[in-house]
Amino acid sequence: MKLELADKQSYESIREYALRILNKNLLNMNLVPGMALSEQEIANELEMSRTPVREAFIRLAHENLLEIVPQKGTYVAKIDLEQVEESIFLRQTMEDAVVELACKDFSKESRQRLQDCIDLQELCVKREDFARFFELDGSFHGIIYSSCGKSRIWKMLEQMSLNYNRVRMLNLLNGYYEMPKLFGQHEEIYFAIVNHDWETGKAIIRQHIGKALKDIEELKEKYPLYFR
Repeated sequence: MKLELADKQSYESIREYALRILNKNLLNMNLVPGMALSEQEIANELEMSRTPVREAFIRLAHENLLEIVPQKGTYVAKIDLEQVEESIFLRQTMEDAVVELACKDFSKESRQRLQDCIDLQELCVKREDFARFFELDGSFHGIIYSSCGKSRIWKMLEQMSLNYNRVRMLNLLNGYYEMPKLFGQHEEIYFAIVNHDWETGKAIIRQHIGKALKDIEELKEKYPLYFR
């Protein structure tokens, strides 16, 4: 096992750093469902004691990303399809309303932030940088929520979308949900907001979010051990 690492930020505690790195590796599917994890191995890789790693394990188990089995060990949790479906339903419902708000009132500064995010996504498409594109995808939607005064709702949705995001990453890695298509949908959403065209914006959002659900059957056939 080799974790994808990043520098520790000055504002982070050791536990927060361990949690961020583990969370990143779980969501980008570097740590795959069913994989056994060792506190000591991860602690060695992160160059820290086992205590912050254990604390991070407990937090991730609470978020249904890890499964701690007494007397046996800790494992990456399999993807819960009921949670995925609930997340998609919630995202589609909330984003339908938020995009309409954005189409009716979106500041010039917010438009620029959204355009800057799209520009960065375009670079990722050219470089085939899946991980960075995935991060910017979240940033794109987060900008829309925060610009409509709904940033706390976005944080709640992110917390509830962990299993959904693992499916989305599998989609990207397997070419089921191509970056150019995702990028094109983001551009369409942006132009719908600029042109105050909420009907088009909502239609694109439904396609954009619901695509993962359509691909689950193929993913289950290819990765049967990844799903509950």
